Amino acid sequence: MNPMFDVVVIGAGPAGNLCAYLTAKAGLSTLVLEEHEAAGLFVNCTGIIGKEAFQRLDLPTEPVVNSLQAITFYSPSGRFFRYDSGGPLAYVVDRHRFDQALGGLAQSEGAEFRYNCHARLIRVDPQAVEIRQSEEDSNPILARAAVIATGFGSNLPLQVGLQGPRAIVYGAQAEVEMEGLKDVEIYLGKGIAPEAFAWAVPLQGSRARVGLVTQQKAPIHFQNLLQHPRIRERLRTPKPKMLLSPVPTETIDRSFTDRVLVVGEAAGQVKTTTQGGIYYGMLCAAMAAQTLREAAAQDDFSSAVLSAYEKAWRGAIGEELKMGLSLRQLFGRLSDSQIDAMVELGTRDDIISLVRRLAQFDWHRDLIETSLKLPALKEVAKAGLW
Repeated sequence: MNPMFDVVVIGAGPAGNLCAYLTAKAGLSTLVLEEHEAAGLFVNCTGIIGKEAFQRLDLPTEPVVNSLQAITFYSPSGRFFRYDSGGPLAYVVDRHRFDQALGGLAQSEGAEFRYNCHARLIRVDPQAVEIRQSEEDSNPILARAAVIATGFGSNLPLQVGLQGPRAIVYGAQAEVEMEGLKDVEIYLGKGIAPEAFAWAVPLQGSRARVGLVTQQKAPIHFQNLLQHPRIRERLRTPKPKMLLSPVPTETIDRSFTDRVLVVGEAAGQVKTTTQGGIYYGMLCAAMAAQTLREAAAQDDFSSAVLSAYEKAWRGAIGEELKMGLSLRQLFGRLSDSQIDAMVELGTRDDIISLVRRLAQFDWHRDLIETSLKLPALKEVAKAGLW
């Protein structure tokens, strides 16, 4: 008979690996299943993680390839403003090395990893969770509890009666050679990334990640982005290889059931302002690990006990997600001329002072709420937005 693990984590991304590290550290026998041959492969991600995440979660710094302290915003007509925080706002990591490093921490605490193991079927019964790679798999993996950390798009939550996030945008990105890129550059406008934004993020040397998020026609908008004058004149990669992936813009209806928790992008735990998912996913993974420790102590992995996880993470990030989504919806209704005017406002001393006082890389609610009350912004968007 197969051994019974305390916890099986499905997916060796940042959220899954951090959860595994914390459950293993707490003395729970932990197994991580990863469909690829290593962690951090085939990832479409800017790799930006705010400074707070490293401090709060004690994350490994060896995979950091650059630090970011300034952002320049470009409007549709070419207006711009630059915000310099005066110190590191965030760090860019090599995702393969970052995911591997987190996995190494989990292994150092006794977690077991199985690569090339694609969990396709999950079933919950009163005694255990059973996980199989196929219908013909006669050797199921057994656990007292499972954590689904697969990223967005898996049908595993649905198999246990949980409806995953439905609203999405698409992220299109390529890693390129690009000259003269020092700051993060953000590009705005209907012709660039309708209802969202595009970016250029400096890595090491002349390497950069260029991409965008948008609701539809992402490959077309990506090719248009490469022809933007500021991008085209500095681009040194003839035919960038675009990666395309869906990103949830809403949370899962419910992230727990008997013996199962859902974390990270699979649960829609993604910043609704920027679509960044690493930090929020890891924060929620830590809450999942705490809930599992408490459940193990009670020998009770029922929904009644595991519901504490949902209460914890929605209490921590729920209002942030709602406020960010509201801002994105309002922004999506702005015309290019209104976006131009907003970027122009960013150069004003009073606006810069407000940003310096309230801006946090991962927490945007206070800045959004305060900004939406400013007469200057109301004037820009007086076409019935607010």
